[in-house]
Amino acid sequence: MSKSDIKPFLFFLFYSMVLVIPFIGSYNLFDWDEINFAESSREMLVSSNFFQVMVNFEPFHEKPPLYFWLQALSMNYFGVGSFAARLPNAVLSILVPFILFKIGSNLKNKTFGWIWSIIFLSGLLPNLYFRSGIIDPYFNLFIFLAIYYFYLSIYFKYTLNIFFSGLFSGLAILTKGPVGLLIVILSCSIFLLLNKKYLSLKQIIYFILPLIIVSSPWYLFELVHKGPWFMVEFVQYQLELFSHPVAGHKQPLYYHFLVVLIGCIPFSFLGLRNALKDSGSEIIFEKLMRILLWTVLILFTIVTTKIIHYSSMSYIPLSFLAAVETYKIFMGKSLKRVLKIPLVILSSCMGLFLAIILYLLTYKIDTISSFITDSNVKDVLNVKLFWQGWEWIIPLILVAASVIWLIKINTNIIKYLASFSILIGLTFALIGHYIVPKIEMAIQGNAIKFYEDISDEKKYITTVGFKSYAHYFYSRIDELDSSDQLYNTKSEILNNYFSSSSLNDLNRNEKNKFNGYILNWLINGKIDRTAYFVTKKSRPIKQLEKSKNLKLVKQTANYQFYKREIK
Repeated sequence: MSKSDIKPFLFFLFYSMVLVIPFIGSYNLFDWDEINFAESSREMLVSSNFFQVMVNFEPFHEKPPLYFWLQALSMNYFGVGSFAARLPNAVLSILVPFILFKIGSNLKNKTFGWIWSIIFLSGLLPNLYFRSGIIDPYFNLFIFLAIYYFYLSIYFKYTLNIFFSGLFSGLAILTKGPVGLLIVILSCSIFLLLNKKYLSLKQIIYFILPLIIVSSPWYLFELVHKGPWFMVEFVQYQLELFSHPVAGHKQPLYYHFLVVLIGCIPFSFLGLRNALKDSGSEIIFEKLMRILLWTVLILFTIVTTKIIHYSSMSYIPLSFLAAVETYKIFMGKSLKRVLKIPLVILSSCMGLFLAIILYLLTYKIDTISSFITDSNVKDVLNVKLFWQGWEWIIPLILVAASVIWLIKINTNIIKYLASFSILIGLTFALIGHYIVPKIEMAIQGNAIKFYEDISDEKKYITTVGFKSYAHYFYSRIDELDSSDQLYNTKSEILNNYFSSSSLNDLNRNEKNKFNGYILNWLINGKIDRTAYFVTKKSRPIKQLEKSKNLKLVKQTANYQFYKREIK
């Protein structure tokens, strides 16, 4: 690391160590994705099986293992919990801005590197993902690095550049699947066509070689040890994401465009013009970033399943395009009112809206409740959250930060941009410590407390009528073996009703029927452990209510908990 790199590295280290890492364990993980991934990582540690991704100790074919390895490593050192689950992404709040600084410095100069890295760090959604326990931040980083080294291989024909492009493409595949390679190939192919460039046979070989070496061993291992079912299920799931709104994630066509525009304030507005036309910066990499941005947005607009983090790969290229515009301001260009005024208004409205909501939740909860007719929503609103009374002020930091920065944007831009990013980080830190735990308690906290209370018991536990991963993770389910009656019952049901020896042989409808048989056995069969059943209060299950074997042991604003004792 050169002397000129020390200052930015220390800034990003300070940002992470003061405003990110101390707060990532302040609240529980959220269903579905955060707890799903953390549970798979926990089961790796429990089973000592690091090649098989599992949920409920059954094969989980939707994701490759790389991110789970990182989480499992973190949990091994820091214990199983929300802090360890989110720590891998929190570390990226140091690495990603520093990488952008280095690349920006290479593409233009140190000033541009500073601007790009801090612009990215000031975005709302990038800040959120640094504090999350989901896969996408690593997936996006590997894709971006693959594309960057591909760019270098075109204009600086060192063999290592195309080798690293293949290497990071392989890591992207090992993180979230072949869609990572698809984004790399689409973006780079379009760039080659538009610039009338091509790869030599040697470059293609040096790209494919590390790609295969990194990504194929795990897939081949699964193919050899589990048979072709895993690959069939994996590919089928990827295709379903494209063709059907999986798990109800159906959104309008403009969904991702709106998410990126609002969620990436302020740099979404600053990069808007350059996303549509060439800025005249004479940085060739700008064209590739524009191609990457539109490739991601169009690709995931076509995909029927629309989830907020699917378009998160667009944040890096959009922040680059915003950095190009901000650098022009640094060089003397004025920020046009057509951008400044909407940006100030929108960011201020977001902060004011959050402040008003929090004020009403703190002081006017009875007034809000009087307008609600749904009894279940009323129950949630009436959960005692013990507000201190000043939390509504926290979002106003966002308002103040936005106004100050935009007023001072033409004077000492890096200083005020850095100050703005620190204020944004402070806003997220305070929200994460004082507000999110209370909201999380109202939504799922009572259920998680129940799971934690029974975590030391030898038990069976299932949710009925809704999908969740929280009961697996927070009740610390254990891996069953032939000494457990449920293990043997599963084998009998598979054999008697489906003529199969493995759950992997069943299709989705058959798995639903299988789960129905298991539920019936847990309610009425000869169990050898205490059994717990969790259901949503808003969706009462008659089968549980009418069973004489079950006892309602707890009821909260959201959930009902039934228990069956061993007789």
